[in-house]
Amino acid sequence: MRTAILALSLLLLTTALIGSAFAEDKPLTREAAKALFDKADHALNEAWAAAKKELSEADFNKLKEDQRAWVEHRDYLARSPQFTGTSGQDDLSLDAPEYLQAAAGLEDERTEWLKGLIQDWNVEGLTGAWSDSRGGSIQIVEKDGHLFFNIECVRGPTSHSGDLSGVAVWNSPIGWFSDKGLDKDKPDETNLSFVLSDKKLQITGANTGYYHGARAYFDGSYVRVKSLTPQEQAVVIKEAKSGEAPQQ
Repeated sequence: MRTAILALSLLLLTTALIGSAFAEDKPLTREAAKALFDKADHALNEAWAAAKKELSEADFNKLKEDQRAWVEHRDYLARSPQFTGTSGQDDLSLDAPEYLQAAAGLEDERTEWLKGLIQDWNVEGLTGAWSDSRGGSIQIVEKDGHLFFNIECVRGPTSHSGDLSGVAVWNSPIGWFSDKGLDKDKPDETNLSFVLSDKKLQITGANTGYYHGARAYFDGSYVRVKSLTPQEQAVVIKEAKSGEAPQQ
């Protein structure tokens, strides 16, 4: 199982790099990158205004603290030569095309998270695709007191990645996953806890390094951003039972 997980992690990372504009032969001009960033920033500001309108004053004040931390996260990544694939050791300037392009992609992810935070999903349970807007995502199917899940992450300037599929016991608002006994060659037990509070699912891991790179992690505050079709749910359940991440 571990070999398959490592192979998939490398595949995900390679696909992300190839699919990104940073790997293109002709990077965007500053004007094109600025237009891309302005579009993403406008969408983010609209989502922010909608959140301010929908949330209570106390909840919005908490969100403002989280948003400040997220802006630091965005600039930490988007200014990194490693993350953007540029040469040199110094952080990129805020008007560099590579920064603008990377920041736009990160803002798209955050916009999706903000929209999910205030959306009325009109569904019971946790079934859906969730994001922490910082490179972590999880697909969940809640069924018969269990969470069938596949969690993935790509973290930091060096894009360390990881993934884990499994079945957690769910007693709302708390869930618990253990891989004890699932792999006879794995010496230590890995755990994930799931705690639902309002529309956020807080995931915390213990001893998860077996499933991800050195600087990756599964911990985060996740928000539902997408529904899952019956076909997608069937795939999640199948892979969760097998303990293997789904093929991309």
